Amino acid sequence: MKILRDLTIILSALFISCGGAAVKNSQKPTEQEPDSYNAYKAYDYFIKGDLYEKSGNITEAAEMYRKALIYDPSSSDIRRILSNIYLKLGRFNEAAVLRSEIRDKAPEDYNFIGNCLQYTKDFSGAADFYERSLELDPTQYMPRRYLATLLQTLGNYNEAEKHYRIAVKYSPDKIGSLLDLGAFYMKTQNYEKAIDAFSEAQDDGGTDIRIVTNLALAMTAKGDSSAADSLYQKTMQDNWDNPIILQALLPLFFSIDNIEYAEKTAARIAEHYPDDPDILRHYAFILFGNQKFAEAESLFILIDEKGFADSDVYYYLGRLKQFDEEYNLSEKYFREALSLEDSLSDAWINLALSVDRQDRYEESLGIMKSALEKVPADSLDILFYTSLIHSRNERHDLARDGYSRLLESNPDNIQFRFNLAASYERLGGFDLAEGHFREILKVDPDNALTLNYLGYMYADRGINLEEARTMIEKALAIDPDNGAFLDSYAWVLYKLGKYEEAIVPMNSAIEIDQSDAILFDHQGDIYAALNQFDKAVKSWENALKLDPDNEEIRAKLKNR
Repeated sequence: MKILRDLTIILSALFISCGGAAVKNSQKPTEQEPDSYNAYKAYDYFIKGDLYEKSGNITEAAEMYRKALIYDPSSSDIRRILSNIYLKLGRFNEAAVLRSEIRDKAPEDYNFIGNCLQYTKDFSGAADFYERSLELDPTQYMPRRYLATLLQTLGNYNEAEKHYRIAVKYSPDKIGSLLDLGAFYMKTQNYEKAIDAFSEAQDDGGTDIRIVTNLALAMTAKGDSSAADSLYQKTMQDNWDNPIILQALLPLFFSIDNIEYAEKTAARIAEHYPDDPDILRHYAFILFGNQKFAEAESLFILIDEKGFADSDVYYYLGRLKQFDEEYNLSEKYFREALSLEDSLSDAWINLALSVDRQDRYEESLGIMKSALEKVPADSLDILFYTSLIHSRNERHDLARDGYSRLLESNPDNIQFRFNLAASYERLGGFDLAEGHFREILKVDPDNALTLNYLGYMYADRGINLEEARTMIEKALAIDPDNGAFLDSYAWVLYKLGKYEEAIVPMNSAIEIDQSDAILFDHQGDIYAALNQFDKAVKSWENALKLDPDNEEIRAKLKNR
């Protein structure tokens, strides 16, 4: 370091001078002695500062360097060292002032001041100092990049673009600088230029996933999502044997909703890593999400056989068995999941639902109670599904109480209000049910389920029939293939005496759903109104097969 060399020379001269004085007897001090003394003190404090800095005590180091500068105020080296210490201490203004006092500034000094001003949010001042540095040495990359970023922040986009482009020329990482340039164009919504910048990066960087991602984003932003999709597909094909690239591509396919290629990519990654539990699980989850339930189940079972199963694997196996209505097996898997992780509220809830489906109502309620104890944070979900279990077991009074509590906690929740209204209707509280359904339609006039339910309530009572018809027609416009909606529409037409019109949606409803006794009962009533009694009898017989304890249907058959 220059300062150490200078101070050593001065101290050597001082030593010689002192020795000479002893020989020549009481020689008067020369005019140079005060400067020698200052040099000695500067050196002494400098050495102490260096020791403190090396020991990690930068606060004391700053104080020693400051004192060294007092004795040698012209030293640029001390100023640079002390300003660096101030920067470390977060004393940005003092650091900048110290550097600015250096007379013959190098580019590094201007850059240092610019950095300090960035910390103080003086972006305009920082940009000025980077420009001064670049005037001395235009080949610097980082100051150029900082300047471009600051000009962009300050809204000077033309100058920012110029410096981003020059930065590409001097960057040690051309791909990175082209990505910066492309990102600038994306920020300024100049998607054509962004595509050009990312394409140039691609020419240099091949299948670097950063380039592919940004290029596809620019294409999508320009409105050409098909080009982005094609780019991802081509990248996948070109890297079919590169699992690292494929793993990076996987979430990108999801980002553009290309589920087919996401699945293909996941399958290929699994081929590369057949014994990686995380990859196999991920692939199985994708299959489940794509509703390829048989394939997902086979893979989940394979994962279990390999000893890789975790709580999530058992949970999804339980869900798959629920879909198949194999509730004894779904119960088994949910219990397995909870044995590994008892904080899964979804597993507790679905375990209770599976147990209830096996006609073990009280036991299912006990499971829900345990869920509340284990996962109190999810109490609202647990209470909601507990109320559903009450509804399924015709305990509409308990269901009503549960939904009322839920609605009190969240008055804007439409699902809670809908289920509460349905509970009131089942309990014979027509007016209360109607009031809640009307409240829903005030905030969500296109709520198809509410339109259908309230319309059917009116039709079943034979009141407000034209309004009921309008409501149900609106619900059908939203969901035209809903069997329940078609049944409601047929029923309101029947109540209006439009029997020929009513039989058409009624038959369509039964084509969709042949498991509901009410649909066949309604069909029988409509055929009877059309004097097609043979067909009516057949419909009622089908209804009685599905609901053998229904005395009202039995009475209709007896009267025929």
